[in-house]
Amino acid sequence: MKEGYYLIGVVSKITGISKDTLHFYNKIGLLVPDYIDEKNQYRYYSRWNLWQLDIITTCRKLSVPLDKVKQILDFHDNGRITQLLLDYRNEALRLSRYYQQVAEDILWYDEENKRVSAAIHSDKVQKKWLKGETVIAGIMTRDGTSYHANLQAAARDELRYADTIQRKYGYILDIDEMRAGNIYKCSEYLKIADSSYSHVSPENLHVMPSGEYAVCIVRIIRESADFGPLFSWMKENGYTTDAVYADELGLQLFDYIDDYYCEIKAHLKKI
Repeated sequence: MKEGYYLIGVVSKITGISKDTLHFYNKIGLLVPDYIDEKNQYRYYSRWNLWQLDIITTCRKLSVPLDKVKQILDFHDNGRITQLLLDYRNEALRLSRYYQQVAEDILWYDEENKRVSAAIHSDKVQKKWLKGETVIAGIMTRDGTSYHANLQAAARDELRYADTIQRKYGYILDIDEMRAGNIYKCSEYLKIADSSYSHVSPENLHVMPSGEYAVCIVRIIRESADFGPLFSWMKENGYTTDAVYADELGLQLFDYIDDYYCEIKAHLKKI
């Protein structure tokens, strides 16, 4: 055996790279041993192979994909190698922004879950001035079983292109049904953080008007709730309402079934 050639076990010991990994590199053609003994079929790595392994290890520390690593090994041109790495740098920056958003979204979701856990029904009604908001809304329908499917269809493309999971769901409520203590969802709507809604048809955009609102937290059990304090407050203060919105309090990645909280916002009109 010529001097400067090494069996795979020795190479593994020298470099710290496992034999399984070296076998894998050989299998995919990334690093093929320079010499094979015809008598016993043993594979021997040359000094050049060790240099190639240094290049591979350096690239892997940069998380350069193996197909790009193979290009670098094939180039033998540092100018081309530098340009390839600069191109990959742009991808690395994109991925960095992506994972930063993932980290922020996970923290946001944790805060939303805490809001759900801390929710308490209260008879307290507050008057607040709220600015107008544009939301994605499903088609208004009297078929109460289809409101969510309508919203899913309306928001499909916007959700596909959104960079974040941060969003809020809510409902436009039937005011007459509320007086009877019932929750009838005329339409479901969705707010997506920092969204331009450029992938939503105009007919599926609903504008919640700016103005004064009566706001309270209500617990909804089996699609029923006590709205008595809200209507009593409006009567005592000389108001009626022409639109009531119910924002789900927090976000959880499963359907609410029989027991959940909403922030009720009744748009106020003077009697």
